[in-house]
Amino acid sequence: MQAFDVQHPQAYAFNPGPYGTPRNGGLIMELLCSEVLTNAGIPAMAAPQRQWPEWQMPGHVLLNEGRMSSLKAFGDILIPCAPTNLIISVKSQAARERLLYSANSIEAIGFGFFQEADEFWTPRRMVLYKRMGFSAIYMPSETYDELMDHIVTEGHEDFSVNVNGTPLYRPITAFSDDMLRVVGRSSALL
Repeated sequence: MQAFDVQHPQAYAFNPGPYGTPRNGGLIMELLCSEVLTNAGIPAMAAPQRQWPEWQMPGHVLLNEGRMSSLKAFGDILIPCAPTNLIISVKSQAARERLLYSANSIEAIGFGFFQEADEFWTPRRMVLYKRMGFSAIYMPSETYDELMDHIVTEGHEDFSVNVNGTPLYRPITAFSDDMLRVVGRSSALL
């Protein structure tokens, strides 16, 4: 969260603007997520330019490098596990429909610094996330707390579980431990 906050200062009076020309924001978010995984003990697998990754466990694959870049449409980061690999879809501050449709009906993880809890709290949206293949969606603690308060108040707790019967929505602080628990093992542990 601290690294994200440095990239996106909220106090505009103290924001001098970008140091240089802004780059690909999506790539920055992917690399930030990759760094979180690396710090948790799940390093990025080496992928020499235009080559396949050199598989190692535990490890993750950036789907924008080497020959894996041809699979970029499926997601941003791959976590190897059984019965199907997990695909992490990394977004920045807003989910909108871009997150919903990024799972491509394969087992997916959402990761982002989402600011609007109301993007996630309707029963219809929760059903759609599960139908599209999401096992978990990680967000900042503040957004998560607001989301869960609303879900509980509305009595929609039954909708906010994944296919494994565990929470669909999770605070971003749980991301590292959850990925470390499933990498090279089973996505059913989510």
